[in-house]
Amino acid sequence: MLSPKFRYIWLDFETTGLDLLKDEPIQLWIVEIDVDGNIIDQYQTLLRPEKELKELKNIVSFITNIDPKDLLSAPTPSEVEKEISHFFWKNTVVVWHNIAFDLSFLNRFFPSLQYAFSIDTFQLSQAMVPYAPSYALEILSSHLEEKPLFLQRKSKFWLTFTNDSSQQSTFHDAFFDTKATLALFCYLIDFLWDVQEKTPALSQLINKSNAEFLQVFPSYEYKPSPSIGDINIPALKKIAPADTSFTSFPYDIQTSNYESKKRYYIWNLKFKLLLQSLFANKKILLVFSSKPKLDIAKNLLNDMWIKNIGFAREEQTISPKLFQTFLSKSEFSDFEILFIIKYCVHLFYWYGVLDLNSKWDYKVYGFIKDSREIVKYPLVLTTHQWLYSLLEKNIETYQDFQIVFFDTEWRYRFYNLYLFRTCDLYYIQNFVDMLLYKYELLQEKNLISAESLTTLQEFDTFFTMFIWILRTETKKLFINIPDDEIQINPIVSSIEFYQTKLLLERFKEFWPKLESALQPWDFKTLRLQIEHFFSITETVAKVQRKMYNQSDFYFLFSEDTKFTNRDEFLDIFWNHHTLFLSNHETAYPELLPNINDFEEKKLPHLKAVVDLEPMLSKFISKSEESFFIISTVKDESREIFEYLQTIPELEDYELLVENITWWAWKNIYKAQRKAKKIVVWWYNFLMMCYAQKVKFDELIVRNVRWAQSDLILTDMQRYSPKN
Repeated sequence: MLSPKFRYIWLDFETTGLDLLKDEPIQLWIVEIDVDGNIIDQYQTLLRPEKELKELKNIVSFITNIDPKDLLSAPTPSEVEKEISHFFWKNTVVVWHNIAFDLSFLNRFFPSLQYAFSIDTFQLSQAMVPYAPSYALEILSSHLEEKPLFLQRKSKFWLTFTNDSSQQSTFHDAFFDTKATLALFCYLIDFLWDVQEKTPALSQLINKSNAEFLQVFPSYEYKPSPSIGDINIPALKKIAPADTSFTSFPYDIQTSNYESKKRYYIWNLKFKLLLQSLFANKKILLVFSSKPKLDIAKNLLNDMWIKNIGFAREEQTISPKLFQTFLSKSEFSDFEILFIIKYCVHLFYWYGVLDLNSKWDYKVYGFIKDSREIVKYPLVLTTHQWLYSLLEKNIETYQDFQIVFFDTEWRYRFYNLYLFRTCDLYYIQNFVDMLLYKYELLQEKNLISAESLTTLQEFDTFFTMFIWILRTETKKLFINIPDDEIQINPIVSSIEFYQTKLLLERFKEFWPKLESALQPWDFKTLRLQIEHFFSITETVAKVQRKMYNQSDFYFLFSEDTKFTNRDEFLDIFWNHHTLFLSNHETAYPELLPNINDFEEKKLPHLKAVVDLEPMLSKFISKSEESFFIISTVKDESREIFEYLQTIPELEDYELLVENITWWAWKNIYKAQRKAKKIVVWWYNFLMMCYAQKVKFDELIVRNVRWAQSDLILTDMQRYSPKN
């Protein structure tokens, strides 16, 4: 039962696109429910946009299932505004999934309508549905089907989510999306009851929050509880220490017997057997060029029951003492109470480590995290760029580890990308904001001095001013320039950045104060991030203009591209035994000569879109065939997408064109659920699919014509699930 003080409406727009200032609504659905969750009123209409309908024909029809011809006779938003005004009063609560997007269209096209506040089921789901494959509405709804409580709510609102393509296409239709969000919200309300029953202290903590979304929840019968200082929520279990047992291995690969810093050819070895053999070496870092490739390796090792694997990232564990300090606050904000609910949900499911999936989670986690040392696993998987970050920060944990680079041909590219990586000052500002939150709590509990907090607050004010002045001076350089990326002379010697240069000198005044005020790791992290920007100001740099929307933008800075030679690159590994393994270069000596258990397969090459027809006719004849079309260029992907829509035999296929239909994890989840599918995108997305165990019967290559095309093709086969 919901609070009777409010009216509850579900509101959904389908739009011509995602730009809040340029795009327009084309469909509206409103549903009102009573306090018991029963539908009592609803309204639906198409809306006529001002945009030319010919611009909408293909993509909008595919995503929303709306025929643009039907919009010709639809009313305009101004004609509808008065008709829907009876839904909107001062006590109206608007509920939706990712509601900020829909509210922006409501406020822009229906300016006279009012409401009390809004509730975002996306944020609630992040707290109460941990480890979801995606928080997109259709994926979340499908994911929750295994929960009996959700199925009860779903059946009440006559929803039918199946794997049938005709049903899947109903998502991104305002009618079905509204009912899906309604079922999701009612499920979350009921589930919060269950969590509160298992962790009674949660009800007391909820009572200490004035968060708007809690005003509509049922009033709990708060059980008698001790004083605030005695609130006790059980601790999540610690990560177990590394298991040092080893499995048998097929080949005798003792990495220390191979020449350090040398390159070896491994195309003749199956990937799975190679990983298993390398695992026999204790204290070893296996380094991959991308996260999907790392995940593929992790899956293979897990399949072999090799579980004692570490990752060169901080493990997200919590200090029980600091968590109890956090719980003793006298009042909780919206994001704080959502974090507490998330924590109790993890206890409900017996999860040991938190699923941190929002910037607000990390804000709280910055205060309560356990600062213990990283567990030293015998085998550690990492990516090239994670490894470079570790080496730059001089973390001692892996100083005695051997390093084995996979995808060695990518090493210079990724090292140079790391050296000349983009600096986002707003990311640094978010880190400072997280520190402010942490130190405000520490000072509130008298764990630091008031002077320390004051120093950080002064720096935050200064840094905010610095970003504003830098942005203002940078903006002038883009006047009458259509490009979104330009090269600039060093900022420290440029007249265009006169005020920025004056402020750069002031950073020196803050370093000794901040070093005294901050905890050592916080100070080191902040200084490394800002010194990265300092290095950019002293050299020829690139500036990228990034759009928030059509009228606002921000800037990213990076050093102009340079290239590191092999000797310079090897210098960073001077105290490690390091090997470089190649999938591609046959001129290198073989890691294991006279062994050839790898079968090379030629991939069909698509020279033009018209060549698709004979290839597809060959594959479509097989009942459960699925295939992936490699296409590097968005316009060509669109051409393929439009062609595929014209083939009647493909109606029962899941069609996913990643750089048109967007949202990688949502598309991967759809691919997992559908046996017959066609995916069109670049090979890195193929690796993501492989990492999530999505298999394809055939690969078709289109437009891989770069100098590294052979390398890309060998990578695709090396990391295939069949190998």
